[in-house]
Amino acid sequence: MNIIKNTLLVIIICLVILFLVLIGIKPVVIEAYLDTDVTNENVSVIDLGVITKTNSSDVRIANNNVYINAGGVYEVEGILYNGTIYIDTKEDVTLNFKGVTLVNEVNSVIDNRKSDKVVVNLEEDSNNILSDGSSSAAAIKSVGDLFLEGDGSMLIYGNHGSGIAVNGGNFVINGIKLYVVAKEEAFDVTEEFLINAGVVLGLGNGKMQPTSELSKQNTLLFNFNSLFLEGTTFSLYSLEDASIINFMAVRDFKTLTLSTPDLDKGKYRMYQSIDCDAKVKNGVYNDCDVKLGDEVNIGITDTFIVDKKWNWYGSMDIIFNYAPEITI
Repeated sequence: MNIIKNTLLVIIICLVILFLVLIGIKPVVIEAYLDTDVTNENVSVIDLGVITKTNSSDVRIANNNVYINAGGVYEVEGILYNGTIYIDTKEDVTLNFKGVTLVNEVNSVIDNRKSDKVVVNLEEDSNNILSDGSSSAAAIKSVGDLFLEGDGSMLIYGNHGSGIAVNGGNFVINGIKLYVVAKEEAFDVTEEFLINAGVVLGLGNGKMQPTSELSKQNTLLFNFNSLFLEGTTFSLYSLEDASIINFMAVRDFKTLTLSTPDLDKGKYRMYQSIDCDAKVKNGVYNDCDVKLGDEVNIGITDTFIVDKKWNWYGSMDIIFNYAPEITI
């Protein structure tokens, strides 16, 4: 009977909030909703939704925002609209994303304001979409080290500034399928930027940052001669006639950071306006039979050589956080 009453109460609250939104009145505060019905007492759970729920006293929920006030591991799932996940502790925090959609029309969607280390782990086969707003410096912001890892995929829209900004720490990618598209730079990192594993596509229009020589995976960085339009399809092809990655631009872009486990030392060409007979997921095609289109040139170059951890093509006038003693 108590379960039925609680369920009815949640439904009534959701209907009231929906009614207020429809008539133009925003709910003022949903404060510290601690739900003891959230399962698994040994794991801190954050269940995003119209009414976000948690089983942890270390999580505060107010004004549609989620405040994590202590270190630990937090399982996160669901949809958060016009809210932000704030990390408000200096302790290490791990966010296990089991499939989240974070959309904020004004601010960032993840903001680490204190912690020296935040890990975002994408659970296997999970699909995660992040999109920030009109006053945001980046969709994900961090003042400490940021690690992205796991076996899921993440699509990030940086609609105002950067896709991911790490100010005062390192940014390390240890797996995942990551597609970032940003109005300015895809990645803005003040310390080391390492790609150790995974598929990484960073599309932007601003400055670009080389990856660290400490990275375990090779990276190609392109500053193209002109803008490519949303919807343009591409294939990176090795001169050994092997397709490395096929993708679609989900927004207009001029700069590209590209890294995959298959990007070995060798020579490559980029083709645009390709035909691919597979479905596209988060901008990337799965295995497909590719019909190549036109070659992409940068200046007079149509062949791109990978012979070190990061390999740059195009004008270097937009490069930043670059160590001059490193030659390319």
